Amino acid sequence: MESVLTSLPNLQIQEKIRDDDFVDQMHHFITVYLFAFFGVVVGLKEYMGSPLDCWVTSQKWQHYQGHANSYCWAHKLYRYPQKNDLSQVPYQLSTVHGGPLNASEVENTDVGEINFYRWITVVFVAQALMFKLPNIIWQGANEYSGTQIEKMVSMISDSSFKSHEEKETLFSNVAEYLETWLKINRKPFWFMKSRIGRQTKKILQHCMLCVGANTGNYLSSMYLVVKALFLLNVFMQFAILSAFLEFNYWPYGPRALEIYSETEHNVDHVHFPRVALCHFQVRGQGSWVQCLLTINMLLEKLFIVEWFWLLLLMIVTIYSMISWLWKILLTDNSVKFVTKYLSIFNEDGSIPQEGCRTVPKFVRDYLGNDGIFLLRILATNTNDVVMAEMVCSVWRRYVSYENKVIDPPSLSKPKSPSSEDFEMEELKPSQVVGPAGDNRAIGGESSDKEAPTISYSTEPAPKVMEDHLHIA
Repeated sequence: MESVLTSLPNLQIQEKIRDDDFVDQMHHFITVYLFAFFGVVVGLKEYMGSPLDCWVTSQKWQHYQGHANSYCWAHKLYRYPQKNDLSQVPYQLSTVHGGPLNASEVENTDVGEINFYRWITVVFVAQALMFKLPNIIWQGANEYSGTQIEKMVSMISDSSFKSHEEKETLFSNVAEYLETWLKINRKPFWFMKSRIGRQTKKILQHCMLCVGANTGNYLSSMYLVVKALFLLNVFMQFAILSAFLEFNYWPYGPRALEIYSETEHNVDHVHFPRVALCHFQVRGQGSWVQCLLTINMLLEKLFIVEWFWLLLLMIVTIYSMISWLWKILLTDNSVKFVTKYLSIFNEDGSIPQEGCRTVPKFVRDYLGNDGIFLLRILATNTNDVVMAEMVCSVWRRYVSYENKVIDPPSLSKPKSPSSEDFEMEELKPSQVVGPAGDNRAIGGESSDKEAPTISYSTEPAPKVMEDHLHIA
């Protein structure tokens, strides 16, 4: 069960380029189309088919058959007062004007009305819009933050079969953009300098996402908010349908299966009655007409499917939300995530072993919550090989950033230094420290005829800098 749930984020049902996980798409893609399909089916039944069929018993009403169907569809329908005695009616009719014999009897009748079926199409459309709304909020937050997740996914997902030079340039560009975005959108809060615990600081950061996109945790916090909105929406569906259908929809699924197992004809007469009474009145004459609600035969199946689908959404959304909280808030888990991909290229020596000791600092100070979140979103839309190259490119940008080196090292395995590596290009006028410690101009005028000496340190270069030389 755990392996199935953990593989959900990597499943794809839409185009390859996306900026969320599979559980989110279950809400704003599958569910939206499911309810839209339900709305179309019910709409065709209502407006192009025959949603109900009324039986006019009196001979003088036979020519009103078609009109009776339309009339009863637009007016109130009543349940039978006694299930075992169909001669009972909700209230008595006057033989003079065909209306209720006693108006107060109509208002005080205990017989339930059936009115929900007229609005089923509208309800399904409204449900589809409600499931799309959190995704619209997420798209707006994504655009506001300026991350361009879909663009990054599009670029790196198509890099599998590119040449080494093209891949190196591509990943370097994406890593550079990510680094620039992280620098711009990182603004420390006042409480980050206090002595409170690290986890408390992270929680406070996420609670202050409303400050703006430059908080360093805005995007990851908004994603968690959208997850919460998806979950809240599922609970709201149960409450809305309970009020709309006029019965408790929460236990409807098991209750419907129980009714089907107990009844002989597998019909749910309790929640979706097949037969109803209609007070048909024309020109001072009135009569009770029995109507067969054929549309209810369809609705009971649709709402059973919806109940189990909402239950599935509730379970996977709770799991997904807890999983993302665990991924974003726990630094140790983020370190394991980054180390996993760094180790793929560490086998050929391109990432020094000592460099792995700085991964926690890389995760905490360089990437932050939003950086880790972006890498995880990219990981859900690509494979491990592509993601390993992406993480290594970001790592090398970090090494360059820490050592104030402009150009990051290549993704390829570093070659051994040779004599060609020590050849100097033509020097421009600049200040170089000579052996005596005084500054002299190269290429410019100097009071001393003797040229300054350029010496190279014999000490090994720092390993986090890899092959970059140290000029003494």
